[in-house]
Amino acid sequence: MLTVIHTFNGPDADRILGEVRTGIRSVDNIQGFKFASVNKQENTSDIMLFSKWESLSAYENWANTVGENKAFKSSTPQIFEVLEEKY
Repeated sequence: MLTVIHTFNGPDADRILGEVRTGIRSVDNIQGFKFASVNKQENTSDIMLFSKWESLSAYENWANTVGENKAFKSSTPQIFEVLEEKY
């Protein structure tokens, strides 16, 4: 399982947030998607998308669907292999 973190920032947080929300709406049809959370940092315009995926190929299938989304195009994802989780 993978955790993927995208960090977005810019002068127009409302536009970026709209683009991020548009991008994650497309996960409904992607097999291997597990979870997504959109977060806004306190006192800044930084936005973070935290997502979980069954495999790298599942994430890449989704990433190909948001390729022209300006927010995602400008963000380099950090990809982590999940070693352990506790709920």
